[in-house]
Amino acid sequence: MRNLLFPIAVLAIFGLAVWYLGKRTAFVFGCSPIWFYIVYSLLLAGSFVFTFGGAYPWTNSPAGHVLFCFFSEMLGILLYLLLVTLVVDVVQLFAHFPAWLFGTIVAVLTAGICTGATINAFRPKPTPVTVELPKLRQPLRAVHLTDTHLGHFRGQRHVQRLVHLINDANPDVVFFTGDCFESPYNLNSKTLQPLKQLHAPVYFVDGNHDGYVNADSVKALLRQAGVHVLETEVVEDFGLQIVGLDYMRADDADANSMHAPVGDVTISSFCDTFRASDSLPVVLLHHNPCGGQYLEKAGVDLYLAGHTHGGQLFPLTLINNRVFQFNKGLYQFGKMQVYTSCGTGTFGPPMRLGTRSELTVLELKPCK
Repeated sequence: MRNLLFPIAVLAIFGLAVWYLGKRTAFVFGCSPIWFYIVYSLLLAGSFVFTFGGAYPWTNSPAGHVLFCFFSEMLGILLYLLLVTLVVDVVQLFAHFPAWLFGTIVAVLTAGICTGATINAFRPKPTPVTVELPKLRQPLRAVHLTDTHLGHFRGQRHVQRLVHLINDANPDVVFFTGDCFESPYNLNSKTLQPLKQLHAPVYFVDGNHDGYVNADSVKALLRQAGVHVLETEVVEDFGLQIVGLDYMRADDADANSMHAPVGDVTISSFCDTFRASDSLPVVLLHHNPCGGQYLEKAGVDLYLAGHTHGGQLFPLTLINNRVFQFNKGLYQFGKMQVYTSCGTGTFGPPMRLGTRSELTVLELKPCK
């Protein structure tokens, strides 16, 4: 019964949204809401089918690409159309707008918000963060890259933009914590070719969306571009012990890691056999910021992750802190520090509101 509660609740919310938007749109146009119920239902259904089906090959055709982009953008438009209509409706209780003015205000505000959120999503900005690490012998600059979500909305040009930003930051090393691709669209060596222009070596671990697309193909293309792909392994470089974990669950009881392999290695089981360096700081890379309790006990000094997008869009930004222990930014967890980046890409609507596309520039310094 519990497994049915969530889909029932979601369908009820969608049904109420369609009913409400249909009623208010009919008020603006002075007609029956029945056709608006149908239109909003089809738009909402299409938005979810294409947004969550983007990793399937059937979206790779020219028509599939156009439909994916349209419906993914539409999902964001419908979200803010609903929120704006609700807000204007509250004001309407006191202002008593005529129908045409009500509709104009809603349309202008929705268009402005969605346009601004879309522009914001495609302007990644370097975020400087200073972290003191025990056992670090000399300062080190690292760039933390995550959640590029290459596919229908982002391709070679986006990678080239990121390469310029990374080279401008002049890092010693780049840590890439997964979700390189979200779709087979643009999954080719040409998309990643700009990575060969990077002046610093790159260490990569995969994310859940890489798995949806085909993790082996993503890793092969990254290796062709000169990236060091870590598959639950440990290397020593730049005066660090670098640990790269495949996308996995925190432990056998973890039900929150999206489509992480069941029955394979978990963060908990990895920590049972992992030995932290006695002389080097330990930097661990994993896509999802889970399993912190095991990693802190295992002696990890800095845990780098992505996955959360910081919520990406208001009002999801208000919920994410309850969903993820380490939602965004820098955390102190016992003796371990955790940095979760919002990432440079988006999932679903190519929009960001309440968050920003982030390229983290880490200034790693010895403890004073």
